[in-house]
Amino acid sequence: MIVDAPYLTTSQKSRSQLNYYAFSAVNGLSYMCLGETVLILFAVQLACPDYVVATLGAMMYFGFLLLPLGKYFTARHGAVASQAVFWMLRNIAALMVASAALVYAAGFPATAAGLVVTGAFFFYGFRAAGVIMSQPLLGEITDEDSRARMLAINNGIFYAACFIALIIIKNVLAAASGVAILAAVIITGSALGFTSTIFIRRICETGAIRQSASKPLAKELKTALASSSMRRQMAAGFAFNLAIIMMIPPSMMALKRGLAVSDTAALGFALVQFASSAVISVVCGKISELIGPRRVILGSYWAIVAGIGIVWLIMPTPLAPFAAAAPFWLAGGAAVAGANATTHYFLQNVQPERRVAMSIFVAVVAGVGAGLTGIILAGLLLKWLTDGVPETELMTRYRCYFFAAMLLLAPGAWLIKRLEPLPIEKRKIKRSWDTVLFK
Repeated sequence: MIVDAPYLTTSQKSRSQLNYYAFSAVNGLSYMCLGETVLILFAVQLACPDYVVATLGAMMYFGFLLLPLGKYFTARHGAVASQAVFWMLRNIAALMVASAALVYAAGFPATAAGLVVTGAFFFYGFRAAGVIMSQPLLGEITDEDSRARMLAINNGIFYAACFIALIIIKNVLAAASGVAILAAVIITGSALGFTSTIFIRRICETGAIRQSASKPLAKELKTALASSSMRRQMAAGFAFNLAIIMMIPPSMMALKRGLAVSDTAALGFALVQFASSAVISVVCGKISELIGPRRVILGSYWAIVAGIGIVWLIMPTPLAPFAAAAPFWLAGGAAVAGANATTHYFLQNVQPERRVAMSIFVAVVAGVGAGLTGIILAGLLLKWLTDGVPETELMTRYRCYFFAAMLLLAPGAWLIKRLEPLPIEKRKIKRSWDTVLFK
């Protein structure tokens, strides 16, 4: 809802935050039924090759190709209406993914795999077109003092809802598993996604976001490329997203195929991931305020690259539940901490009137670039290992993959270290401290 005023009142901000929390709660229930965990399990049930499953993990970022649609719609109808419309389209795309079950049952596995990949692209693409305006919108419904806290609470609600949904899905699959059941879970998630738009439509915004979205991108692009801070944010975002793509989705593949766990057991480990996300999202806002978001991003990056990689390298076989849970705990906490800190850093360093254009540039470069690179690198590595390592040594394949991925990703830490620290007045700690990794 666009209000006819230059600023939102305290009451309007408060109501908008509550509605955003409600949206995140329902959306969390929805996303767990549609997101990468269920998509990967669905693709595995459809007998998709590893390199196809790896592509699904990259689609979350490759889908940023559709971001300009969000700007176009926002320039005409505002950020709230834009997110609501693209959320509807996102859930229609999820139904396309679910339809792959019928095609697979009809005896066309390659076509079914194509439907899953295409549906995932549009699912994440429409999601990106909707959420690209979430950063400017969050900037309007918060102020500097409440921003980090609101981001932390909101993400905590989202991941807690994911956790609840995952418990329900796990119990459903324990009773009956298979392609049809997973398709039904996806359809349920789509229905919840449609419901979540009720709350997003109740959020207030000024006309500033619509006006900003109406500006031509060419001039803003020139400004972005001329700014060393923006260039460094794009590079850091690229490195962080690539680490997520190459380390987190393959962890589920290693669990399913390398350690041969059931769908129900796999969801149990996904529960660990989302529990970690919910816990860490509550505390990472205060940590980001305390030591600066740049250090949080860098620490999260090392947790994903070195932490997850080393755990998989030393993973015992057969299945050791505690050891197998470790990479998922690291994945959940590090991904949400890094994402929150990235948003915090962006909002603190970009003027409100430039947030729309700059958020598009950062997301496209960091998202599409990382998505395409991840598809190529992860896909080629997994294809090469599939052809080169015997079927009887599946876990060896994944150990080789994670070792190679660690080597490829390690230089990315340098890109994150190049981020400019926040000005001293924007952090609560007035005296800096350095370590070898976090300087």
